[in-house]
Amino acid sequence: MELLKTTHQYLDRYPVRADSEKLIVGTIHPHFHEQFELPFFYGNRLSIWRILDEAFPGEMGQPLSVEGIHAFLVKRKISVSDTILECIRKNRSALDKDLIPTRLNHGLIEQIRHSNIRQVFFTSGFGTNNAFRLFYEKIMGLKISPEIRKNREVLLDKSYFGRPVQLTILYSPSGAANIAMATSALYLPHKKEYEAGGPRPVHRFKVDYYREKFGGKQ
Repeated sequence: MELLKTTHQYLDRYPVRADSEKLIVGTIHPHFHEQFELPFFYGNRLSIWRILDEAFPGEMGQPLSVEGIHAFLVKRKISVSDTILECIRKNRSALDKDLIPTRLNHGLIEQIRHSNIRQVFFTSGFGTNNAFRLFYEKIMGLKISPEIRKNREVLLDKSYFGRPVQLTILYSPSGAANIAMATSALYLPHKKEYEAGGPRPVHRFKVDYYREKFGGKQ
């Protein structure tokens, strides 16, 4: 079976904006981008954009579009990027574990340095080809400590980017991740409150979680 070679379609078109204060970082989009709902980051299923649309009603417009999402990101001073410029896929899967990075986005360091970003949010964590691990170990050249694994975040001092930058691993926006989130240390203290508030308690908690992470001044 011929290996699939995926080249990133959006990094050149949507570089990190200099005025951004927050940055969402993933790995690389699935291979068959022609089949995406929208030609944009996370355009295959739009899961993160649907969560943020619920968290900030009306700010993206309906139906979801690249123009509406981009306007929301500009308003909220958020940029989006990925850690992988190019990869080989072992099969047709979109899973990180089934890809082999061949070119990493080392330019991301300079893009962050020449922006106002103080918070970076990763959409996957500690797996071999997950976004946080690729950025922290392969691009930054740092070592993941047990404390980082426990807290799912780390504060980089100003020696790296000229100002302190918080790195945080997000809880996945996908519905499939709700099962794991339902037993997480983040959700359990609030479980009774959300269960008493109506249907889909974990989903509603996740919407509030994303609202807290990406809210702030506009």
